[in-house]
Amino acid sequence: MPKHTTADRRLLQLALDLGTLDEALEAAAAAADGIDVIEAGTLLCVAEGMHAVKALRRMHPDRIIVADIRIARAGRNLAAMAFDAGADWVSAVGEAPTETLASASRIARDRGGELQVELPERWDDALARAWLDMGIRHAIVHCTAEVHAIGSGWTAATVSTIDRLARMGFIVTAAGGIDAATLPGLLATPAKVFVAGRSIVKASDPRAEARRMCTLLA
Repeated sequence: MPKHTTADRRLLQLALDLGTLDEALEAAAAAADGIDVIEAGTLLCVAEGMHAVKALRRMHPDRIIVADIRIARAGRNLAAMAFDAGADWVSAVGEAPTETLASASRIARDRGGELQVELPERWDDALARAWLDMGIRHAIVHCTAEVHAIGSGWTAATVSTIDRLARMGFIVTAAGGIDAATLPGLLATPAKVFVAGRSIVKASDPRAEARRMCTLLA
C-alpha cells in the first residue's frame, strides 16, 4: 500500500512543533520506533523551512512525513515545495480560497501525495463535498481545549463532526491535547490518525510513551 494512504489500522502521528531542526530530529529519533507518521509542525517549518521536511524524510524513509504548513494562499507553489522536499501529506486551512485548495490538490495528485484540510470553525456538507470533488480525502479536526477540559473524549458536537466527515468518505485526523490518558476516550470515533506532540516529546521515555499509545490503537 502506498505510504500516502492509511492502512486498515489506526495511525499514531508525532507532531514536532519545535523551534530548531536539531531538537526535532532528536525527538523524532527518540520516538520513531513507536510511531507511524512524523509531522514537521508549523513552528518547525517556519523556523527551518523545507530543510526540516527533507531531513525528516532522509532520516525516516519508511514513515509517512507530514508538512504542516497550513496553506492559505499560493497553493500550487507551496504544495510543490513541500511535496518536492519529501512530504507525503501537506496541510491547508479550510478557509483558503477554492482555487488555492484546488491547485494544491492537483499538485498532491501529481506528486502521489495527499492534501489535508484543517476543518474551519464554520463549514457545511456542501463545502466538504467540494473538497472531495477536488480529490481531497483527508480532514483534520482540532479540539485542544475540549480534550484538556473533559479529560477523556471530545464533546458530542465534535464527535458528531468526525462521524459526519467519515461517513462522507474523509480520512479524519484527530489533533489536540492527545496523550495516553485521553486517547482511549477518542477511540469510539471513526478517526483514523491521532496526533500527539508534547505528550511524547516531553515524556521521560519518548519511545516507551509512543509505543504505549500505539498499543492502544491496535
